[in-house]
Parts: sequence; C-alpha cells; structure tokens
Amino acid sequence: MGLRFRKTISLLPGVRLNISKSGLGISAGIPGLRGSINTSGRVTGTASIPGTGVSYVKTKQLGSKKKKAEKAAAKTKTAKAIGEKSSAKTAKTADAPKKLSASSVQIDENTLKSIYNNSDEKIDWKKLASAQSAEGFYYDEETFEYLHNAAPSILKGDIDTYLQVIFDTNPLDDLLDYGSNFEFGTDNPSRIEVEFVINDAALTDAAASLNQTGYNTLLQDFVCSVSLRIARDMFALLPVKDVVVHTVLGGETIFSVDFKLDAFSKINFEYIDPSNMATKFRNNMNFDQKKGFAPVNRV
Repeated sequence: MGLRFRKTISLLPGVRLNISKSGLGISAGIPGLRGSINTSGRVTGTASIPGTGVSYVKTKQLGSKKKKAEKAAAKTKTAKAIGEKSSAKTAKTADAPKKLSASSVQIDENTLKSIYNNSDEKIDWKKLASAQSAEGFYYDEETFEYLHNAAPSILKGDIDTYLQVIFDTNPLDDLLDYGSNFEFGTDNPSRIEVEFVINDAALTDAAASLNQTGYNTLLQDFVCSVSLRIARDMFALLPVKDVVVHTVLGGETIFSVDFKLDAFSKINFEYIDPSNMATKFRNNMNFDQKKGFAPVNRV
C-alpha cells in the first residue's frame, strides 16, 4: 500500500467491470473513493483527490486457496452452461478455424465469419422468472436455480445484478484471443457499453503477410466482426435495447458504434459484410484503406 500518482479513466461513472486473460474484476464507487474485487480474491480500496491524480491504495487478499478454487470452478460451470452455442449455429461454422492464439494466428474471411456468426443462446428472463423447474430449459438444475434467482432483479433493471451476471458467466471469454481486455459499464438498464481493447498479438501474422492496404482492410473487418459478436452476446444475455461497443487500439478509440436491438434483430448473419453491416448503425469511424484507422470520439 502507499501513495501513487496515476490518472484513471473509467468507461462510465460509478460502475465498471473488467475481463481479461488474467481474470475478471468488478468495481463501483464515487469520485475520490472506489473499491474493486477480482476473481483472484484481491480486494482493493482507493482514496484519491479528484483532479490531482494523487491516490492512496490499500490491497488485501480474501479467501483460502480451496474456497477460491471452488468458486472459480462454480463460475466456470455456470458460464459453460449459459454460453452453449446452438447446434445449428455450431454446425454452420464447424469447419471454421479454431480460436486464435499469440503463437498461431490466421485471420482470414472464414475466421472473421466464425467470430460474428456465432453467439450465445438468448436467455428468456421472463420465462425463467415464472418457471418452477429446469424442465424445458437446456440448463442443468444448478444453472437454472442461479438464473431463476437472478431473473426478478434482471427484469427490474437492477444494474448491480446485470454486472454480477456478466461477472459470473463471463460471456465473452471465447473472444479473449481477439481482445486483451473487455470492460462493461452502464448507468441505464436499457443500455450496456463494452470497451474492447484489441489484442495486438492476434494481428502479428496478418501484418507480416499483407501489404498495408490489405492489412488495413482486414483490420477493419476484424474490428467490425468482433463488435457485432459482442453485441450479439450482450443482447442474448441481458434485456437491453442498446449495446454500445468502443474499440481501442494503441490506447486510442478507433471505432465506436451504437447497436439498436430493433434493427440488430433483423440481421441475417449468414449473408453480411461485417464492415458494411456494423457501419449501418450510428457510429464514429475514421478509416482509410491506405492510412488505416485514426482516433475518434465515442458515440
């Protein structure tokens, strides 16, 4: 613990949640005072002087290794149950390349399609709230009980429950090879914002094998493909009407888009160009095939 000098930018005032390869974190607070907890059991309290960049940090570890392991296993089970893909969607992309890794990266048209053409199964929160058992659902009893208990608060638009469900289910875990960090925030139960930080390692091979124009075009499709997939999974998980996605590269926002449910639900993902489709929604993008992306303001 001790003094530190640091500027922090939050996705939205008051609440935020982070997902990265190192784990998940959720935080809430007011200007000058913030608390956070992540899946390792580390709790951090921060007191700061707004506008100065001066803050005091105290960190402690909670829980035994056994309890943390049990908690992690339970979350993994819940996430897998909720995140199952439909058999039809899985069959359509069965021949698509496997997920990317820093050591073996192949981004091409099929890879991009495998990103946006899959999504989690939509959760029917109204049906879950009124159901008495898991009969008629594809969830096991434990997952059904979790969702059934969360359903009333979700339907009331309780933001804390929104973030807790995201924290417990980790809906974008299979995108962590494409994005090094995902941050969720909202102050409106009809809207969720997701900040997506591009994983530079996922682009290394593409950058080396393509000319500048070809690489920039592929990067644009990559950004839009992931943005579409994020929106699909958020609309499937939560009863929101807006999903706003901000893409960050090199510390700068390069694409910001507001997906509206009414229009989004009409998309046939089998027959789209990701860049053309994503930019049909209200967005900020400054892109040139020769120069690539330039920083933009968020929508």
